[in-house]
Amino acid sequence: MKHGSTSHPRIWAVGGGKGGVGKSVIAANLGVVLAESGHRVVLVDADLGGANLHTLLGIANPQATLSDFIARRVKKLDEIMMPTADEQLWLVSGARALLEMANPKHTQKTKILRHVSALPADHVILDLGAGSAFNVLDFFLAARRGILVVTPEATSVENAYHFLKAAFFRKLKRAEPRHRVRTAINQAMQEREGRPIRSPRDLITQVMLIDPIAGAGVLAESSTFNPALLVNRIERPDDHKLGTEICTACRDYFGNEMGCLGHIPTDRLLARSVQERRPAAMLYPESPFVRSLRSITHLLTDIEEVDLAG
Repeated sequence: MKHGSTSHPRIWAVGGGKGGVGKSVIAANLGVVLAESGHRVVLVDADLGGANLHTLLGIANPQATLSDFIARRVKKLDEIMMPTADEQLWLVSGARALLEMANPKHTQKTKILRHVSALPADHVILDLGAGSAFNVLDFFLAARRGILVVTPEATSVENAYHFLKAAFFRKLKRAEPRHRVRTAINQAMQEREGRPIRSPRDLITQVMLIDPIAGAGVLAESSTFNPALLVNRIERPDDHKLGTEICTACRDYFGNEMGCLGHIPTDRLLARSVQERRPAAMLYPESPFVRSLRSITHLLTDIEEVDLAG
């Protein structure tokens, strides 16, 4: 990869409220699809508690990882970028992370994000850990677009809602003026018995009544909450409706439009590619999984172009 890119990369974060929904496999193959389109791509394994992108890419023993960067054994994140089988695709591994690295301190997290935004690439894809820990939410919210992966299982859908709610409230607390916003939010939550707050939309309305300046800040911050939903491993005809149903429910609940990227079918070739430790997009480029992901990638980049133009 040629270093010295003059513009900041577009940062994507792939997360899920529940483990085992396929986010790492999607992140790895999304990187391959973007790289094969001629883009310079860096995959960052930000799942410090269970990093596995190196395995999915066929890299047995990463020589340098995020742990070396956090421990200051290397100064810059691009020093630990590892080449992959695609010359346009690089990996920053999170392998061999110590237990304390799974929850980096605020200063460490800020440093990682600052260096991520300076990587010499067109696209950076963050593969996040499962759950709604603050460090996972902060990486998700730092991305230009957070991609939430869900499967047609009740537990996955429920955890996806919990994840989105936690991310939304985490984002609201960043609104400026921060002290007034936090004070107004706390007051609104304390007064919820008089005016029940059933959704984030209700909270924003209540904050605007309590403090119009804080309310304007919260409204502005909430308007930039724009995650995109991807439904993975669909098998039944009814599964096709799930994405639209979730996006509609989120619009009513949060007051924001949520991007529906589409769905990806269950594909036996995907399981084979994982066993062979190579992305399906490399081994089986015409498989149902890869064809669907390729269409979703085009949609995702098209949405981004529209947003940037606006």
